[in-house]
Amino acid sequence: MKPRTRLFFAAAAAFGAAIAAVLYGMNGFAVHATAEPPPVLDKLKLVADQKAEPDVSFADASGKSLKLADFRGRYVLVNLWATWCGPCITELPELAKLNAELPQDRMTVLPIDLEKLDAGKVGDFLAMHDAGALPIYVDRELSAMKGFTANELPLTILIDAEGREVARAAGAQKWADPASVVYFKTISAS
Repeated sequence: MKPRTRLFFAAAAAFGAAIAAVLYGMNGFAVHATAEPPPVLDKLKLVADQKAEPDVSFADASGKSLKLADFRGRYVLVNLWATWCGPCITELPELAKLNAELPQDRMTVLPIDLEKLDAGKVGDFLAMHDAGALPIYVDRELSAMKGFTANELPLTILIDAEGREVARAAGAQKWADPASVVYFKTISAS
């Protein structure tokens, strides 16, 4: 084999290894486990103990009762928020943009309002804050807040397709940043 050909194949192998490191994360996690989030998601921290999601319930816009287990089989980005929470309001449009970019059969954003508001008021609030494209979910019993031990809002929890918590972020994030979108598309594709 000619030296140029060997050099080409060596460069191709190194490039392939670099891509694998980015996609699968070379941070101690097994292949297909959740990779380290990009720097723009500085508050989203991987959890060491990937426990099963809590048994929480909430209602959709029609009042139908749902559980997190109803979303099993795809990644879910659960966002606990309230209308009185300034950082929550700031990130709602970001979450709406991210959700619009995601393949809904593999990953979805699940914004859960933690107030005793009716779904119509929550929908109006979302629309007023450029987040009207988000689905409406309300937890009037604070089941999610208790189940996830939420001590501050917004609190966002990443749950994998098997129903395990893999990461959480306390505080607002730039969910619609291009690096964030690529990250969530990549992990949900694995």
